[in-house]
Amino acid sequence: MSSLVLQKLAEVLVANGGVLSFRRFMELALYHPDFGYYMTGRARIGREGDFVTSPELTSLFGELLTLQCVEIWELLDRPKPFCLVEMGGGTGRLSADLMTTARRFPGFFDALSLVLVDTSPDFRARQEQLLLSCDVDLGKVSWRSDLPERVEHGVILGNEFLDALPIHWVEMGGEGLLEIGVSLNGEGGLKTVLIPPQPPMDEGYLVRAGIELAVGERTEVGLVAADWMREAGRVLQNGVLLLIDYGDTAKEYHSPGRGAGRLVGHRGHERIDDPLCFPGEMDLTAHVDFSAMVRAGQAGGLDLLGYTTQGWFLLGLGILERLEQATRRMSEEAAMALRQTAMRLMMPQEMGERFKVLAMGRGMKERGLSGFRLNDQRQRL
Repeated sequence: MSSLVLQKLAEVLVANGGVLSFRRFMELALYHPDFGYYMTGRARIGREGDFVTSPELTSLFGELLTLQCVEIWELLDRPKPFCLVEMGGGTGRLSADLMTTARRFPGFFDALSLVLVDTSPDFRARQEQLLLSCDVDLGKVSWRSDLPERVEHGVILGNEFLDALPIHWVEMGGEGLLEIGVSLNGEGGLKTVLIPPQPPMDEGYLVRAGIELAVGERTEVGLVAADWMREAGRVLQNGVLLLIDYGDTAKEYHSPGRGAGRLVGHRGHERIDDPLCFPGEMDLTAHVDFSAMVRAGQAGGLDLLGYTTQGWFLLGLGILERLEQATRRMSEEAAMALRQTAMRLMMPQEMGERFKVLAMGRGMKERGLSGFRLNDQRQRL
């Protein structure tokens, strides 16, 4: 790791008695204003970065999400204004595709306002630049570092947002639950240490959540994400919270044989299993426990509207029909490339099964969403 990162981490460690909880370490590694992975100007998303997201692969993804947003607007009786809040918008690619596609629906576009929630100055600058290059009226766009105080009618959208929130990393010890912390190893690097559970984590959390770990097994607990879900429930008055991320139900997440947990790093499109390797220089993520997110959302007053895989969600929104329309005007080579990209979004062995889609909302009872019409799997939660 760079000397700057180690120096900054060492200062924080000394100030905290030589040990940080992993949650705090992950927060620093990703969001520290001087060296945090998301806060600096390095390339992170796309072919030249460390990982790729669905919106970066093809505009079809954003187009179909726009159709879902238009449907939500119509189910809410076409309110004006209608607020679309995107969490952690990255390069701005998804927002640009959403706003560009929205122009095809004049009533919706007239009512629409876009709020981009991002703490990274670099990402904010990239988002503004891309939106301008796509002729998006910035009068319809605003930026914030946290959720709006209130969304009267709208959609709160997060694509690969929850997985980047800091997690508590825990291990079952012989005498009860322990938390994994981070300390200096004396050789210019970092090491993990076992510490008592750090508030708000406590020894009884796994029991209350119905999670069983054998001695020596590890897992991640998304308490920060759960807090965010409850807050989103407070903010959203009428509309839908739509989340797309890689993850599983609690039963699948904590199934036997997965005792090492789901915490990984991504650097140069390679998976890094040691989360301490490159702090500030690689992405750190953990799979999402969607069952826990549903419980937190319900605690915030939201109703469960649907849960399915990304593949089924896109099929429900008509990706095959849209693909056929788009390829009619293309050369055979370009059409083949687009079909291959669409298959990557949908196929089970690619992103189609690994990524899940969760919809929760308020004021939407008994109003089905097209993205879940073919294979709603909420009973698995």
